[in-house]
Order: sequence, then structure tokens, then C-alpha cells
Amino acid sequence: MDTIQLINLLPYTFLNPLILMAYIFICSENALLQGSKIQTFYDIGGNSQRINLGLYLGFCVLASGLFISFKLVTLLPLATTDVTALDLILVEPGWSEFIAYIATLFTLCGFLAKDGIESNVAGFIFFPFLMLGAVLLVINHVSWLWAKVI
Repeated sequence: MDTIQLINLLPYTFLNPLILMAYIFICSENALLQGSKIQTFYDIGGNSQRINLGLYLGFCVLASGLFISFKLVTLLPLATTDVTALDLILVEPGWSEFIAYIATLFTLCGFLAKDGIESNVAGFIFFPFLMLGAVLLVINHVSWLWAKVI
């Protein structure tokens, strides 16, 4: 694993738009974890919420670890070229990852702000950029998969 891939591991884990959307989906008001006493979002007042950063960071590590394990279990036997397990963990970073990480960073800054973020603002302003970042990330992963593995 070269240095660029190793440096890419931190934003891949903590600024991945797919992980942030999964956290929002799993931990929203009517989701699975809301019935438990775990406070995934702090209610600021009105319709605004702030993210629980500690729980989000733990979720990022768990989700990233599960995704990397899934890639290793499913892609290593399918590889037609000589690919090591470390090569499968991360793809080489490019502009699509940079755009996805920036969109996630701005969304997290909104969720971490003192006043939090209103759900309408999150849905109409931040979600399209998160979705664009997620699509770019998936396209890059699939193109890498076709070029390097299969």
C-alpha cells in the first residue's frame, strides 16, 4: 500500500458520503435506533438538529470496516489479476473522491454548527451534493473494479 492510499484511508472512513447518508438513514427520527435511548442527534429546538460526533465517528469506523471486509470477501476470489488484499481496501484517490469528501465535510460542518441544521435545509441544500458525491464515489469504485480486478 503506497502513502497516498494510506493517507486516503482517513477521509475514506470519516468523510464518506455513503456512510453519512447511512448514519442519517439509520439514526433519523423514525429509524431503527430511535426507539433505543441512544441520542444520535441533539434536538436544538424547532426543526434543527446537531449530530452526535462521538457516535458518528464510531459508526464511521464500524461501517468502513464492514465495507472493507465485504470487499475482501467478495472481490479477492473474483480477481483475475494479481491483486493483494491491501490493493482491494482502497482505490487510488482522484477528483471524484475530493468532491465527495468536500460535500460531506460541508454537511458535517452544518450538522456540527452551534445552531445545528434544519431538516429542510439538509434535505434541499445538502442532500443533492451528498448524492452527487456518492454517485461519483460509486462510479470511481466500479471503474476501478473493472480496470484492476475483473
